[in-house]
Order: sequence, then C-alpha cells, then structure tokens
Amino acid sequence: MRSGFNMHHSNLQGFLSATVWDEKNGSSLSLLSALARLGLDPWREAAQLADMPRTAAATALSSILAQLPGNDLKSSDQALLSQRLVQFLPEGGSRLDAEQQEQENRQGKDSKFQQLAIGIALSALVIAMQMNGWLF
Repeated sequence: MRSGFNMHHSNLQGFLSATVWDEKNGSSLSLLSALARLGLDPWREAAQLADMPRTAAATALSSILAQLPGNDLKSSDQALLSQRLVQFLPEGGSRLDAEQQEQENRQGKDSKFQQLAIGIALSALVIAMQMNGWLF
C-alpha cells in the first residue's frame, strides 16, 4: 500500500480523522470523508494545508468545506470550524511528501528490476528456441 494511503504511518492522521460535524443520521463526518466526498485526495490536501501558515490553511479549508453538500453553516461558523480543525495539522508541515518520494523511488527500482528480469527471461527463451531449431 502506498504510504499516502497508509494512515498509521502519516502524521496527518489526527487532522484527517477530526470530526467536521455530525450528520443528520447521527454519524460523524471526518475530514477524510469530507475531502473524499468532494473528489479530493485527502492526504494530498492535508499535506498542502500542513505546509501553509495556520491562518492561510484555515481560510483554504473553509473554502473547501463550503463546497460540501449539506453544509448549513454560516460563514462565521465555518471559519471557526476551520480554525479548530487546522489545530490538528502537524507543526512544521507534513512528512507525506518525503514518504511518497521514498515509496516512488522504491517502486521505480522495483520496476527497473522487473524489466531487466523480463528481458533476461525473453532472451533465454529466444536462445533456447533457436538452439532447438524452433526459430529461423
């Protein structure tokens, strides 16, 4: 599983699991679910917000939450909610970018190894077919 989707390795867990509000059916809406409902990548959005100053992150989050269906909050309440939620962001930004880069580097090395292994296997197959007279 990519590190960005593996929350127990993320310093964004507290932020993404924070409750935005209680739904009409009584269940809590987490920030992770709210961002996903909007078609956003929750970890990427959280990482971007974590890299901003708190005031800017609260303003950006307020704009995002304003797009949520079922949002009956007044803009002043929405601003307070966003200010409360950004307090769950990690200090000093997110580790997510570094974790993603490390994972992508590992995947790139694995991919190159797989390509090399396939190339060797195909070469061996062609040689074996030619030696048995099945080619040319």
